[in-house]
This record gives sequence, C-alpha cells and structure tokens, in this order.
Amino acid sequence: MVKRKEGDRSKILLNEVDVMILKIITQKEDVAIMWLREYLKISAISLRTHINRMLELGLITRERVPKTNRSLLRLTKEGREVLKIFRKVV
Repeated sequence: MVKRKEGDRSKILLNEVDVMILKIITQKEDVAIMWLREYLKISAISLRTHINRMLELGLITRERVPKTNRSLLRLTKEGREVLKIFRKVV
C-alpha cells in the first residue's frame, strides 16, 4: 500500500459533494457560501476545498457582493454541461 503525502489527492475529478453543490446551484438563484455550508452541514475548510477545485476546473464562478463579506456562486456553461452528463449517468 502506498501512503499518500500530505496534500495529495486521488484522481477522482468530482465527488458526490461536488455534484451535489452543482445541483444546488442550479435549483436556487443566489447561493451564498455561508448558506451552502449550513445547508450541507460541512466544515468551512471542506467547503472551501470543494469550491476551489470547481473554480479551478471552471465549473462555477464566485462573485463577491460589494460592501459585504458575502460571495455568491454561479454555474458556468461548462458546469451545466458536466451536470447534464452526471444526470444521464447517475
């Protein structure tokens, strides 16, 4: 058995939580990060990891609300296409 080094990830592109986040973003017009954390009942660090990975892949965008500490998540065209594929398969 090979032990992973700290920070190493598996080769899984998206996991169940990622797909769940994509689905939630399509169902609700404005999805705030703090609301999403409470809704999914996961830690802030875990949610940040999921969001950053999907931002890097270009599946979502994060828009900061001016004069607040709030950010809204939106699905990109690529995110919609990936979700469409997952809906067919799963």
